[in-house]
Amino acid sequence: MRSPSMSKSVARRVTPRPLHTPMYREPVRVHRLGPRDVDEVCERVGARVATAARRCALLEGTLDRDALRAAVESVAPAWVARSRGRIVGHLTATLLDGTGRAWVPPDGTSFDDPAVLGALLEAAAPAWRDAGAHGLSAWAYDDPIEVGAWAACGATLRARRGVRALSTGDAGPAAGLGLRRAGRGDLELALALDRWGDPPGAPAPGDDERRHEVVALLEDPEVDYLVAELDGRAVAQAVVMSLPARRGSRANAVHLSAVAVDPDRRGRGLGTALVGSVLERARSVGYAAAEVNWRTADPRVERFWRGRGFTPTHALVEGVLPA
Repeated sequence: MRSPSMSKSVARRVTPRPLHTPMYREPVRVHRLGPRDVDEVCERVGARVATAARRCALLEGTLDRDALRAAVESVAPAWVARSRGRIVGHLTATLLDGTGRAWVPPDGTSFDDPAVLGALLEAAAPAWRDAGAHGLSAWAYDDPIEVGAWAACGATLRARRGVRALSTGDAGPAAGLGLRRAGRGDLELALALDRWGDPPGAPAPGDDERRHEVVALLEDPEVDYLVAELDGRAVAQAVVMSLPARRGSRANAVHLSAVAVDPDRRGRGLGTALVGSVLERARSVGYAAAEVNWRTADPRVERFWRGRGFTPTHALVEGVLPA
């Protein structure tokens, strides 16, 4: 399903010029990030991360201030919104080659009012389009007000990220379920297992694209491509990798992805057993937390991950750029 766009007329209704809201008695002005804005943006990001951590203990609330400042200074371009001489919002994004999308990280934006977000997007869109982007993907904190602000600007909720702490109480695998790390020689098996994870009705990657991605995972020494076997037959898979340090994310965490179960054996607890085994494996080698992203289109997927103890911390929203 194509993400809804935000036309100029809609953007102007969301973001009148000059912008007057009950919160702001003065117009909001948007301009490119300059040297004098850096300290204030860093303070906003730090406060935002700390607030998110107070709401959810699974998130880190401390920052490396020097690294944050270096990151803010290196982003180009970036935009800030000011009202009454102070910053009331900021926006940055990474333009990923080949995706046609501008990617906004959780600390890539802040806004004191949803209309401020609309003003920032309208200002940034021309530069992003000139750089080859046509769409927008943003990781926001999983907060109804924040996600609602993105929705008001035409974006749609696509996925959530959940986190859970690892403890000795995690369930292990079901009796007879074996877990092994796949290698390059398992390519054809891995391709078949990967297809089990394709969501119904969603466009699947092409054969060449899928093969390239799976080969890269199998050959990456920092990735565990795990195959679960029962009675000598592969019945499920999971891809596990260590997470780099990221602002606001849980430290010492492992990321789960590409979790899939044989369609003929679903509903028998294999997914639960697989995840339990993977979590116990991660805990035993010293990881303190686990993270997973899931699509929101299927309520069963949401229930599964919540049932495995994962608490939503972030939301992925997507849309097309304002015209």
